[in-house]
Amino acid sequence: MGNSEHLGTEHVNVVIAGGGPVGLLLAGELRLHGIATLVLEQAQRGQGEPRMLNLHARTLESLDRRGLLSDFAAAQDGVGGLAEYRRRLNDHGTRGHFAGIYQLGRNEAETEQPHGLMLPREIVKELLGKRAEGLGAVVRHGQEVTGLAQDEAGVTVTVRTAEGSYPLRADFLVGCDGGRSTVRKSAGIAFPGTGPSVVSRMGRGVFEVEGGGELPTGWQRTEGGWYMRMPDGRIAVTEWEVPDDLESPVTVEELTESIHRVTGRRVTLAAPDHVTRFTDSARQASRYRAGRVLLAGDAAHIHFPAGGQGVNLGMQDAFNLGWKLAAQCRGGAPDGLLDSYGAERHPVAARVLHNTRAQVALMRPGPQVDALREMFVDLMGMDEVNTYLSEIIYGTGIRYGSAPDDHPLVGTFARDLPLTAPGGPTRLAELLRPGRPLLLGLNGGGSAALDAAAPWSDRVTVVRAEAERPYAAALLVRPDGYTAWAAEGAVDAGSLRAALTVWCGPERAAG
Repeated sequence: MGNSEHLGTEHVNVVIAGGGPVGLLLAGELRLHGIATLVLEQAQRGQGEPRMLNLHARTLESLDRRGLLSDFAAAQDGVGGLAEYRRRLNDHGTRGHFAGIYQLGRNEAETEQPHGLMLPREIVKELLGKRAEGLGAVVRHGQEVTGLAQDEAGVTVTVRTAEGSYPLRADFLVGCDGGRSTVRKSAGIAFPGTGPSVVSRMGRGVFEVEGGGELPTGWQRTEGGWYMRMPDGRIAVTEWEVPDDLESPVTVEELTESIHRVTGRRVTLAAPDHVTRFTDSARQASRYRAGRVLLAGDAAHIHFPAGGQGVNLGMQDAFNLGWKLAAQCRGGAPDGLLDSYGAERHPVAARVLHNTRAQVALMRPGPQVDALREMFVDLMGMDEVNTYLSEIIYGTGIRYGSAPDDHPLVGTFARDLPLTAPGGPTRLAELLRPGRPLLLGLNGGGSAALDAAAPWSDRVTVVRAEAERPYAAALLVRPDGYTAWAAEGAVDAGSLRAALTVWCGPERAAG
């Protein structure tokens, strides 16, 4: 632990503050590499706000690369009404919206995961928690991180429980503790951005409409704002009059009055199990790392939930951070690897904040916005525009930084490929399930270069395989699925060795 004053204090490699989807996914990613990981969640097991999460294409592709996709798909099929709701959207030739205009995804027939998944947040947590704990992570409920103090050797974390407080010692602390993150505030990380211009109120229960009838399922734009009803019974309404007091608990009366103003219908809400309020505040942490403290998910960025991007953005943070932080904990990580987490993910979140602000502007009431929306419908009918917006919302257009002389695939997500390997039929996605870098040579290409990678065999999985339609002769794929190096035709062993050094550390000394 580096200091005798910490002797006797419980120590782990990584403490994660927050046991939501992002924190639990990160815990599983760290445990793939044997990193001692402790998740601290303030709520008791099974408690939490009932929310519905939309999992988008890039998230589903990433889950496939960890062998989790089939579990998530089966879970959606097990929740009444969800699979049918998604199918109805798909029957209309679309899989989502931009500012409530349901036109996205019309030109993505070849997308690896052309349809999203919809699941209650608690089921997502259950699936990711089962995986994390199955891999050896420890999850403690009813425990909240209230403070931290870091030094060169680690972080001392103060934890509050119902019985009192106690200290923990960790090599690193990751704040996945939401938009009001205690970890972010305690680490002195600024959270600049824009304040609220709209307010949404949401509730779930039995809604009875005065005079009979039902409120329809789906999205509706009215003169008073926006109305949305989900298949699980939740109703949300959005208005452009923001009250002065956003801190007091929202009441059922406040929700039903808002429904009346937006829809013109008076309703009563029986047996509510949750009512909440949220705004379009859009803020982003000025940095994702302060020494031994890192941020992910809502602790790093908040925005209006237009398009359901938030959980996907956070889960992609976890996929990006997990293997890098694990390498840092193990020792021997290349210089700058951990800092590349913030360098890569900060611009991605900034673009999400940008597009959600644009969506809120397109959702405003009034004849000027009416005209703009009509023009946007025409624009979204154009293939290039539709693809551009779809890639923004679903994360499939992400490309991390690359040099001018790099192969065009470098920085892009490595597409799945059916393969014939020495062990039998497999897929590129399946080869990434252990969470290790993958060096893949296809159809005999890059054989000499692959031999040159022998000094990294302790950290990199090297596979020679056959593919009917290879898109490169050889490629180095990071554990998060992104391409670090690629070649076709004559392969330069020197460029491969350079890429291996940058992403996987120095070569192992002989003997």
